[in-house]
Amino acid sequence: MSVTASPAHTASPSPPLSAAAGIEASCRLPLLSLFGGGVLWLLAGLLLALIASLKFHDPHFLANEAYWTYGRVQAAHRTALLYGFGVPAALGTGLWLLCRLGRSPLAGPWVVVIGAVFWNMAVVIGLGAILCGDSTGFESFAMPGYVTLILFVSYLLIALCGVLSFHRRATGPLYPSQWFVLGSLFWFPWIFSTASMLLLWAPVRGVMQASIAWWYAHNLSSVFLGFAGLASIFYFIPKLLGRPLYSHYLAALAFWTLALFGSWGGMPAGAPLPAWIISMGVVGTVLTTVPVLAVAVNFYQTVRHDLQALDVHLTLRFSYVALVFWLIAAAHQIVGALPHVSELTDYTWFPVAHWELFHYGFFALAMFGALYYIVPRLLDPLDPPAWSPGLAKCHFWFTSVGILISYIVLLVVGVGQGFLLNDPYFTFAIIMEGTTKQLRHSTLGYLCILVGTLFFLLNFALLLLRFGRRCWAELGKEVA
Repeated sequence: MSVTASPAHTASPSPPLSAAAGIEASCRLPLLSLFGGGVLWLLAGLLLALIASLKFHDPHFLANEAYWTYGRVQAAHRTALLYGFGVPAALGTGLWLLCRLGRSPLAGPWVVVIGAVFWNMAVVIGLGAILCGDSTGFESFAMPGYVTLILFVSYLLIALCGVLSFHRRATGPLYPSQWFVLGSLFWFPWIFSTASMLLLWAPVRGVMQASIAWWYAHNLSSVFLGFAGLASIFYFIPKLLGRPLYSHYLAALAFWTLALFGSWGGMPAGAPLPAWIISMGVVGTVLTTVPVLAVAVNFYQTVRHDLQALDVHLTLRFSYVALVFWLIAAAHQIVGALPHVSELTDYTWFPVAHWELFHYGFFALAMFGALYYIVPRLLDPLDPPAWSPGLAKCHFWFTSVGILISYIVLLVVGVGQGFLLNDPYFTFAIIMEGTTKQLRHSTLGYLCILVGTLFFLLNFALLLLRFGRRCWAELGKEVA
């Protein structure tokens, strides 16, 4: 018997309209505060990325002040993307999925709002500290210690409301998206508190600091953000196609193997660590082939009869492209971990290409797909206002093209740089000069992504304006 024949393998049914309206009303202010702040931080991060990239064109650009040196701007760019956009977007989408699939209102909506406000305040302080030179120096964990406590408490406030909402859910089998959301909710405080303790509050010594920083950065991206993006994709693609997910068993296999093996990697092959640690990282990364194949087979079997319908809905378009980018990024990571490849590509732009594709190509597109579906229903679940299709189309194409340009340029430059660094006939100065010339093409990619995000913000503003006008007109009718 096919796995789709069992009722347990169908998606959770949508709640009645009256119940859905109550759920959306409880989520409205908390989620809009998380999503709105997150997209603004994404725009700020892209501006910082563009500034950092422009410095490859002209090192004298914004060189009169230390705030705008490349090291500070690049660290601020990643911080804005990961903590300003990534964590709030993951939390907002996860809370909505828990409430929608559990058919229960959000617990403590005002607590979520307070947590979001303090989270954004902490990111502001952290970015200001980084640009002023008060950075930890750890990649993906650059904010100073006095900010981490605020971030940790703010996250716990928001996550606790999600756990309580899940506890109050309607009885019934869990859908895979709920597994991924709960996994991400518990994963972040574990890795964040561990990294804060061992790097900032009671720091370990020597190379152990670097190994913990690598471990944290890898888990933050591959597991926490990976779970959050996959939760959205697992929900929206089957739902909007009107088909059940092909196999919950394959989804469970992907979830557990990604949680188990996905957290092992992150250590560069040339790191001054015992060989067994490096080998364990390589083995864990290669074993992520199992969840990658499980997800690929599951979605292929789900959508293979409806390939033409994937472009019908905005959320479907963003979600399936995000899934494709996740598969490419996973293959990139697995190949890059192989010893004969890593000795060539480590400490080049090759890992940066993977970072860009995963965060902008997979995670950001998955979150935008969720936003295109969730935000109108937060405003009016019975008659959701419509996005501007032209602006949404511009957003999709500018962002997708920008991601591909940036990824391909960094990939080619990284591989070429690796070959040249292993050639004794080329000096380091010559290699860096040639690499810098090629990297200038990646600026166009950042610019396209930035323009696409501006189109989304304009679309978002017009959506709110249309909804405000509708509310004003209805209020006028009631008064009359």
